[in-house]
Amino acid sequence: MEFKKWTPIDSLSQTLYLEGLYDDYEGFRLLLRGAGEEQRILRIAFDSALSYRNIDEGDSGFLQWFNHESQNIHKSDEVVHYSIYTPNDCLDVLSIFPPTVEWLN
Repeated sequence: MEFKKWTPIDSLSQTLYLEGLYDDYEGFRLLLRGAGEEQRILRIAFDSALSYRNIDEGDSGFLQWFNHESQNIHKSDEVVHYSIYTPNDCLDVLSIFPPTVEWLN
């Protein structure tokens, strides 16, 4: 398995914290914010996440687990395993399509 650093937007040098995690009719999205209420919010939105989880520590076996549980129905697709780490969360998202990433304020 190959890991590549994902830099979805320039100037992400600050530490971000998970502000919200939503999965509803608008799709799956994460809201991240720097320390303090005055900090900007970064939204990472997946139109079609195949699976996601939020745990206390990383686990590179997530994609293998997903393929086993889904009986390999997405094995021929180019599923990308996105890992988003904050000081308190390890978020794993599996998706065929890349997310949109934008500052909300």
